[in-house]
Amino acid sequence: MASQLNTRVVKLFPRRVITPVTGALALVIGISGGMLFFHLGEGVVKTAHEWLGMLFVMAMLIHMLSNWNAITQYFRQGIARVALLSVLLVTGAFLGTGAVGLPGGPNLIYQALGDAPIASLAVLFKVDEAGLIKELGSRGIPVTTTAQSIGDAAVVAGVNARDAVKQLVSSVGSMR
Repeated sequence: MASQLNTRVVKLFPRRVITPVTGALALVIGISGGMLFFHLGEGVVKTAHEWLGMLFVMAMLIHMLSNWNAITQYFRQGIARVALLSVLLVTGAFLGTGAVGLPGGPNLIYQALGDAPIASLAVLFKVDEAGLIKELGSRGIPVTTTAQSIGDAAVVAGVNARDAVKQLVSSVGSMR
């Protein structure tokens, strides 16, 4: 049955077409992911990244189906299974805990940065305290003292604390 499906997939989407499409989409998703990581062109890039990411998933699945025999042969090797398991575990640890709201992953970092006093964040980011306070103020998060945390200032300003931390982290580079 699997070979019949593979034959249909290959006829519908020949390997000479689906392989370069998958590769091109992987390249574009990688570049746009890098841009998002560095907060470059977030509006259009984020939308393109999301939609092209869905196309990439479909192309990758078609590519896997059309190369199913080679993939199953590859995963008979122990190192391939170890690599796949490692990637899944790291992904689960990083995203899974954040997705269900448990401590760990990025949530732990955002919480720590949100709870830290402004004075500590200035030292951490190697920026001037006054500049940090000014930057937060320009983003609608007034800070009254360097002992105050971003989380406390965000609550007073009616802003989500995690979003306030994200805004600050994205602007630290321009403050140096």
